[in-house]
Order: sequence, then C-alpha cells, then structure tokens
Amino acid sequence: MAQVINQSLSSGAEIKTDNLVAVRHLANLLPIHKQKKVLNELAGIHTSNLRGRGVDFSEVRSYQPGDDIRAMDWRVTARNQKPHIKVFREERERPIMIVCDLRASMFFGTQYAFKSVLAADLASLFSWSALNNGDRIGALFFDNQNEIDIRPKPGRKQVMHVLHELAEFTQKQVTLTPEQSSDRLASMCRHARRVARPGSTIYFISDWQGFNQDCERQLHQINKHNDVVAINIFDAFEENILPLGSYPLTDGQQRLQLECHSKSQGLAHQQAFQQRQQELKQRTLKLGIPLISLQAQNDIISELRLGLGLSQVIKKKGK
Repeated sequence: MAQVINQSLSSGAEIKTDNLVAVRHLANLLPIHKQKKVLNELAGIHTSNLRGRGVDFSEVRSYQPGDDIRAMDWRVTARNQKPHIKVFREERERPIMIVCDLRASMFFGTQYAFKSVLAADLASLFSWSALNNGDRIGALFFDNQNEIDIRPKPGRKQVMHVLHELAEFTQKQVTLTPEQSSDRLASMCRHARRVARPGSTIYFISDWQGFNQDCERQLHQINKHNDVVAINIFDAFEENILPLGSYPLTDGQQRLQLECHSKSQGLAHQQAFQQRQQELKQRTLKLGIPLISLQAQNDIISELRLGLGLSQVIKKKGK
C-alpha cells in the first residue's frame, strides 16, 4: 500500500511544478479541517480539538429578545441608555501558513527522494487541502540565505502561485557552520512569529537540524495564538547506516568520504540519531505541539492521517 501511495508523490532530487500540481488528487485523503491536536507517545496518545476558525467583530446593534447577554456592549448601553450587543461573524476563511525548510541539509536523500522533495510535496498537499476547505493559503520558504514570504490569500490562483514559487526557489548552496544553521532556523521561527495572524494553522516542515532554545522560545510564542504542527523529515541513512561501508557525500561544493565499516560505528550513528529524535519529541511535547516524523519510502498519507488525528482509531503504542 505504501508503495502505491508513494508512487503518487515525487521522487528524485528535483522539485518540479508539475509534480506539485499532481499531488492535488491526494488532498481528499487529508481533510485538514477535521484534524485534531495529537501529542506524541512520550505522554501517551492525547488528542484535542484545534482552535478552528476565529471570529471577527461585525457591528453593535440594539438588543433583541433572545440575544445572548454575554455579548452586551456595556459602554454603548450606558451611553445610549438602551441595551446594545456586539455582533460577531465567523471567519469564512481560516489562514493556513506553510513554513518549508530548504536549507542545505534538506537536499539529501538515499532512498526514493531528497528530503527537500518530500517537504515540497507536503507543502503542496497542505495547500490543496486548504483550498478544498476554502481557507486562505500562505507560505514561508527559506534556505541558507534567502526566504520568500507569501501572505495568505484564498483561491486556486494563490495555490498555483505558492507551488510555482516553491519549485523556482533554488537553494543557494551557501555553506553554514552548525551554529549558523541554528541561527538561521531560529531567525525563520522569528519571521514566522511576526507574520502569522492569530488563529492560523501553521505547518512547519523541516529536518529540524540546529533546533535550539531560541527556536523553542519562538515556537512557544507562536503556539500561544496559533495551532502549530511540526513535520520532521529524515532519511533512512540518517537513522541507520546499512549496509556498512564507504559512502561519498557532497554539499554541492565539497566532497568527502564517509567511512563506516564497524558495527560499533554504525551503532554509535544510530544512537546519536535516536537521541536527537528523542530530544525533538520532548521539546515539542513541552510546547504542546504535535510532531509527525516522516521518511520518503514510508506510507506518507497514512502516517500523516495518524499524526493529524484523522484516522478513525488511534491505538496506543504496544496495543
């Protein structure tokens, strides 16, 4: 089943507009307006409703029998000596913001697709699903040096604009130190905090390389007034070096040879990866942010549905 579904997603190392458009037929499998907040297994599976759409103030009018007195506008009532209430209307279009990390570390993959390609497919999938629900779609794409900020608007034209910009957004291959990479991620978290309208649903797609306390602080502030979902993209090779051996690696500028011939080296690599994943889970749990971890060769749609609380039955681990 996973292989059939993933054939509908992009493969390889290049983000292409046609592939992003083709993802549209999968959007019905991901009705994001029904999603719930699902916290990870460190606290046991826990679900709750998202904030949903907000309300906008419409007008003040005279009180009518049957009106909810909790909506009474006491200032206008006192001024006019007649009861008046505030009238609100539900927002017709919820803002959906897609933050997509395209730093150098995302341009890596050993099976099926680069992490960046999977991230772009997910950004497309969330965009089409938001369109199906009549929501406004916005995006923030960033690499090591540049970013594109697309403010939320409704409609198919907006989705196509987002996908075109995503496909045209070229990673500049500026080499960063680990500290600079952390600073870059934190900077984009601050940027997202500045532009996110309260009541938005934010899908933050990244491999979370360089996630630090500054990033954590920014996400904490964002999550106070928005619903944040963290999507963690990783490659099978990052999780486990199999088979052991010698592997050439490049960042587009420099080339090196990774030598991993002993089981102890492989085990150390695996344990380091697991520790990073565990720390990310603990931090997002502390923030109350759902975390969905994905790799390209898995059943992406099923794992997304589970992570978004869209499956009919959510089983606790081990049952």
